[in-house]
Amino acid sequence: MISVLIASYNRNVVNLIKELHLQLTNSKVDFEIICLDDASKSHKNIENLSLNNLSYCNFQELKDNIGRSAIRNLLASKAQYNWLLFLDADVLPTSSNFITNYIKELESKEFSVFLGGIKYRDIDNNNLLRWNFGKKSEEIPVSIRKENPNKYFFTANFLIEKEKFNSIKFNEELLDYGYEDLLFSKELEKKQISIKQLENEVFHLGIDENLDFINKTKKAIKNLNILIEKGLLKKEDTKLSVLYFKLKKYKIIGFISVFLKFFEKKAIQNSSVFFYNLFRISYLHLVVKNRK
Repeated sequence: MISVLIASYNRNVVNLIKELHLQLTNSKVDFEIICLDDASKSHKNIENLSLNNLSYCNFQELKDNIGRSAIRNLLASKAQYNWLLFLDADVLPTSSNFITNYIKELESKEFSVFLGGIKYRDIDNNNLLRWNFGKKSEEIPVSIRKENPNKYFFTANFLIEKEKFNSIKFNEELLDYGYEDLLFSKELEKKQISIKQLENEVFHLGIDENLDFINKTKKAIKNLNILIEKGLLKKEDTKLSVLYFKLKKYKIIGFISVFLKFFEKKAIQNSSVFFYNLFRISYLHLVVKNRK
């Protein structure tokens, strides 16, 4: 019935997979768990390989790094069941009923895609910027998510019918971090595939330290600009690009971007979402300018 698919990179996934295995076994459904490590060559995979001793569980290390989108497509191609539960490797279900909550929804046969949502635990100060941003932008109550299901699509925790997934797949032009979730949700929207938002969250545990988060953000913004240039996303599809082009229109962005390094420094030092957003808008201007 369910294929659980996890893309990993330099991550110990033992606790996550053991919890999922327990819940799936107790649910009495047919299942498999497939986890692929994207050629991280990590020592953590020594322990991860022990997961192959669990029934219906398969952990493999790829020889070559293929990227965030391609590895998810590869996972789907290996799945034998009709429902695909995609989870990030750095999450953990918030409830012991996580699997059964999804199974109950399948019985209704009204939707082909289900989003469980994301939550954040308390975290230490070194990681506070990512935690602050996640709490504000990703930990969204289901009541709000239901108002605009496509807006709050996160690939960290979603269930989709295999046939529907194969009609879209993740765009493999995206090799690096950023906006693959938005692009996928836009394809769902184009094909008029409805999403049901659920209160079935996972904790996001892999909180980057401030500098690492800033570096990932730079990659994501470069991705965003490329997607807009290629017409795969519109300027109106993200709050960041909407604000950027509005400021550009009124010739304000050039002045703001002068303080790029200052905004970046303050975001890292103060774990400030305010300065982080100013940094993002300034960095997008730099990326756009350098690609001309």
